[in-house]
Amino acid sequence: MVDKIKISRHISNLKKYLERLSEWGNVEEDVFIEDKVLQAAIERCLQMSIETCINIGNHLIASNSWRNPEDYADIFRILNENGIIDRELTESLVNMARFRNRLVYLYWDTEPRVVYRIMKNSLPDIEKFAKAVISSYSEEL
Repeated sequence: MVDKIKISRHISNLKKYLERLSEWGNVEEDVFIEDKVLQAAIERCLQMSIETCINIGNHLIASNSWRNPEDYADIFRILNENGIIDRELTESLVNMARFRNRLVYLYWDTEPRVVYRIMKNSLPDIEKFAKAVISSYSEEL
């Protein structure tokens, strides 16, 4: 059974991270490239946003006794297989899970321009994910 309190907390946290990232969305790329503190803050918010999506996905998979994911990216494939998210969103979230791995395991080799591009282009997909979860589980949330 899906824990509505847990999912609601995750969605609330996700919205807070997205708000922070949106506040920085108007920063010019050159300013971002020069500002190491801003880079670190945005990287961390992106990581927390992606990890929150992963945590939500893991909870839904476990609660519904769906197949076990092979890795973080597979979580989003399983959600797609079970009608929670569409194929296009799945591919975007799979790429974000891979990006999360880079932030965590290869942090010294993270290209600032890639981080900037993801911040500018991927936030709507994280919002779509939250909306898809809410839509799929609206009775329980």
